[in-house]
Amino acid sequence: MKTTMKKIGLSTVAATILMTSLNAGSVGGFGGSPESTQWLRFGAETADRANAYTKQLQQYAMQMQQYQQQVQQYVNQFQSYKMMLENIGKLPQQQWDQFSQSVLKLKDAVNFGEGINFAASSYDNDFSKLFKGYDKYLASAKDGSLNFGDTYKQLNKSTRDTVNGALKSLGLQAADMANDESTMRQLQALSSSATGQKAAIQAASEIALHQTHTLKKLQQTIMTQANMQGEFMAKQNEEKELKDAAFDAFKSNVVLPNNTDDKPMP
Repeated sequence: MKTTMKKIGLSTVAATILMTSLNAGSVGGFGGSPESTQWLRFGAETADRANAYTKQLQQYAMQMQQYQQQVQQYVNQFQSYKMMLENIGKLPQQQWDQFSQSVLKLKDAVNFGEGINFAASSYDNDFSKLFKGYDKYLASAKDGSLNFGDTYKQLNKSTRDTVNGALKSLGLQAADMANDESTMRQLQALSSSATGQKAAIQAASEIALHQTHTLKKLQQTIMTQANMQGEFMAKQNEEKELKDAAFDAFKSNVVLPNNTDDKPMP
């Protein structure tokens, strides 16, 4: 039996797709892609780089919300197709073509979410290297419950398991879905019977529903990460200002030696 989905879960591939898409313009049907994640663009100043990280994470979170809304539309759409199958037994070609196009867009949304996962995890790792005290600060916050790296790994694994499970339920492997063209061929094969249509719609529904929860969790994690980095930077700035103020006060109270009474040299 054939499938509706391309392989999900290759972090390196997903990251490549993400970085290419970010530099090219809109991604997955959405305009206004985030800026390039080539960190050398942020300049030599540490504070500027840190602020750029936070800004980029906020942009990612906004895009995650857009994808949540679109994937939720797929959930609703697939549910309506299930009901149609119950009533008429088999979807007409027009509805099946619409379903196929939604599957391709859903696949893009899943891949993009994985790419954002990879990028946000990289930001977390880079920020920790940039500020040696950040890990300790993070460990002491929220009762030590924050570990962004582990959260991103768990979300990625959950997505892989869900997609692989859906493929397995169709008797397929990821290698069967090399690209969009092969995906469409598999969908066309499934459309030949009511049983095949039902299995494909069920698999797509399972992935779409899971992805709505994954994108929501991903958005929340990214926003928390951005907030924690912002709080850490504010704390660093406050400590620096206090030190500068203390040093200025110290300088203002220093009495310089008075050499006006010194006798001139003969």
